[in-house]
Amino acid sequence: MRNNLKKQVLKKLELVGDLSGFNVTLLPDFFLDHIIKFKDFNGAIEEISRIYHQGGGNLPIENQMLISGGNAANTALALAKLGVRAHLIAKTSELGMTIIKKFLEKNGVDTSRVKTDGELSTTVALEFGGRNVMLSYAASLSNFSFDELGGEDLDLIASSDVVCVTNWVLNKRGTELAEKVFSFAKENDVRTFLDMGDPSSRKEDLPELVKKVLSRRVLDVLSLNENELKWVSNSIGIKQQNIQKILEELQNTIYPRIDVHTKDFSISNGIEISCFKAEKRISTGAGDAWNAGNILGDLLGLKDDERLLLANATAACYISDPSNHPTLEKLRELLTKK
Repeated sequence: MRNNLKKQVLKKLELVGDLSGFNVTLLPDFFLDHIIKFKDFNGAIEEISRIYHQGGGNLPIENQMLISGGNAANTALALAKLGVRAHLIAKTSELGMTIIKKFLEKNGVDTSRVKTDGELSTTVALEFGGRNVMLSYAASLSNFSFDELGGEDLDLIASSDVVCVTNWVLNKRGTELAEKVFSFAKENDVRTFLDMGDPSSRKEDLPELVKKVLSRRVLDVLSLNENELKWVSNSIGIKQQNIQKILEELQNTIYPRIDVHTKDFSISNGIEISCFKAEKRISTGAGDAWNAGNILGDLLGLKDDERLLLANATAACYISDPSNHPTLEKLRELLTKK
């Protein structure tokens, strides 16, 4: 069955021509990510504790990297590499714009709507064998409101096929931004997509998000990982433990289609598709790559199982080679493997 599904998706991808006719606008976050990798959590904590208690010092590590980050920026980059016309709206500093030009603009992302009168958002991501702890300074993202958007920004959104709002959790005005952007988008027949981020630090604000965004017909697609699914469901009183049952009950409670991705499988509309086995060289940003594949599947009008397989393939390619988001040709190569 899995091989047949891969063949179906591969056949449809082989028929795909120029994807630059699709326009996706993403906002509002760009980060500079500093990723530090440890082999295991306990060993890292022991070493950090040892250095702290000796009065300070240096901890040599084997692997770290600086990359462009932020859910909107990462997803825009992944979409651009696939051939979709991706547009980023964000607010950063002059230094941030220099980094954006190096990582995003040269790879095809339209960055003409990025403002440079703000402050650079930064994250230190500590990775422990596939799990990450992110220490984020939101900077200009922390109060990014609908009022930040000018006439050209709104024209861009209105002319898009999809508008995606991300990183609600680090934006204190995230509910207002999502509500107003999505309401405006629906007035212009634009499909809407939300990736909220880990809401554990803002659980008290979830009921307002549910009321003003998730329960209204302004949002078409809500993308969640396993942790985010549990926080959203708990906020409205769903006490199930099984992911499938949680999702079924939540889907009957809120309006948008819910797409869930975990390390083992993804699920949407009752369809569950297992993930590809891939060497994991990075975990930070995997969800953004998955979202890009999922959005592309929507744009191409794929069936649920085909769309989820495409999203899983996009994420698998990324985690095995984080220096390069996959092209459409790279996805085709993965789908031809047994």
